[in-house]
Amino acid sequence: MTTIRMSHVITHTRRETVGRIPYASLLLTLLAVLIHLMNGLRVSLLYERSALEHLELWRLLTCHWVHLNWDHLFWSTATFLSLGSICEIIDKKKTYATLAIAVFLIPAGIWCGQPDLMIYGGLSGLDCALYALLLTLLVKRELKSANWAWALFYTIGLMALLAKVTYESVTGQTIFVANTHSSMVPVPLSHLVGGFVGFIIGLGDRTNMST
Repeated sequence: MTTIRMSHVITHTRRETVGRIPYASLLLTLLAVLIHLMNGLRVSLLYERSALEHLELWRLLTCHWVHLNWDHLFWSTATFLSLGSICEIIDKKKTYATLAIAVFLIPAGIWCGQPDLMIYGGLSGLDCALYALLLTLLVKRELKSANWAWALFYTIGLMALLAKVTYESVTGQTIFVANTHSSMVPVPLSHLVGGFVGFIIGLGDRTNMST
């Protein structure tokens, strides 16, 4: 009886997940690649403080999809596509809510918290939002199932994001993208704001996770 019931659960879960294509993650990743191929367009889409002061407010939205070099593009889009696809399949509504809020709060946080930062671009802030969302959802799932070891494991994963932000703040170096031979500097505030948004959205009671 237990075997039959477990088989039913597995079959039901597979039916729920098979066929779910993460359209938003795929399209937004493709958008970043296409924008990177258009040098003239990239300049007008970056977060540029002086341009924002002249009310070019679209830059608050578009800056996330502009990258400064191919290395920056690869790491940002690979992470975004991986995390975004998983989050979108697990809980589409929370994924969309996380992106919709973080996409504006990140540049707003930079504007208020780092007035000396003139230019910003990249998906890393949204990557951190998706990472925090995913880990928060997983922690909640394991706590609900009383799987304490896995809950602790995912909680440590969340703490690792804080460690990453701290490392970048102290050293001025990025962990994944090489910036020692370029003018790129990490913007830990964007990662902190993104992570906070993903964490808060993930804490919400309503979830569509298939378990």
